[in-house]
Amino acid sequence: MSSCKTRDLPVESKEVTVAGEKNYAYYSKELKQVFDTLEELQAAELKLHEEQDAKVKLQNEKRERAKEVEDAYLAYQEVKEKAYKEISEAEAKWVELRDRFAEDYGGYHMTYSNDNGTKKVTFSDLLNSMIW
Repeated sequence: MSSCKTRDLPVESKEVTVAGEKNYAYYSKELKQVFDTLEELQAAELKLHEEQDAKVKLQNEKRERAKEVEDAYLAYQEVKEKAYKEISEAEAKWVELRDRFAEDYGGYHMTYSNDNGTKKVTFSDLLNSMIW
């Protein structure tokens, strides 16, 4: 039994006598398959290695893109929290000034539209002013 190397993996060849003729069969331990020629075996193993490399490449790309999506989400969360904090601070200032004005002058009236009829204040602002 002789041994050759294909991509650092042993390939076994064995002499087989069929109908009085000596032939060689090549067995790939990696593919667990017998081939008639060494070239067929090497081509099949090369194809397998290329498929494995493509799978690994795809997995790595998928992992990188998933990390990119996760990083974008974390950045979004950070910006959103900052925006909510700014909105909360602005609303607290507005409510405090409105309440002080109402205490000093007995009430506060707010115009809810511009001269052209567009809203200055959102519906939620209107509800909040009624509740508070």
